[in-house]
Amino acid sequence: MRPTARLLAFVPGGLALAVGLLGIECSESEEPNWVQFNHAGDSVLVEVGAEEELEPVSTTLVSQWGVEVGQGTVSPGGGPIGTLHTVLAVVGDDWEDQVGRVTVRIDSGDRGVDEYELTSDPADEGTWGIELESEGEAGELRTDTLTFRLWYDDQDTTSAGDDTGA
Repeated sequence: MRPTARLLAFVPGGLALAVGLLGIECSESEEPNWVQFNHAGDSVLVEVGAEEELEPVSTTLVSQWGVEVGQGTVSPGGGPIGTLHTVLAVVGDDWEDQVGRVTVRIDSGDRGVDEYELTSDPADEGTWGIELESEGEAGELRTDTLTFRLWYDDQDTTSAGDDTGA
């Protein structure tokens, strides 16, 4: 799925601009040190070029310490070229304060690998999402691997960091 990213309407435009401007003023010493929180294999397979839209696909998101922390879902789980896929990561209430960033890594085989930032829902800080459009040539069929990656900032003194309680 060599997608065109479209952010879900989680962040009002003005807020996104304010967050972006705040980031400019941070010094290098204040930059986050992102550490992956979940297993590297928390992935789903998406059929690109299928004749019709397929049922959603999902995976359990598991911390590095073997504890279930959420669910990753792609809906639909496949479809024709040009299909819009909603990619959601829902982190459980017990873990949402520790996750400061969520990405999805898309391996499209010969087409390459891309990674996209998901946006947090301000009404539910444990829900992260993005809408992606699959791209390809007419008649192309392939299976893309989408890997959910949850991140925490190990420099953040307000989070548990490496002490996840797991």
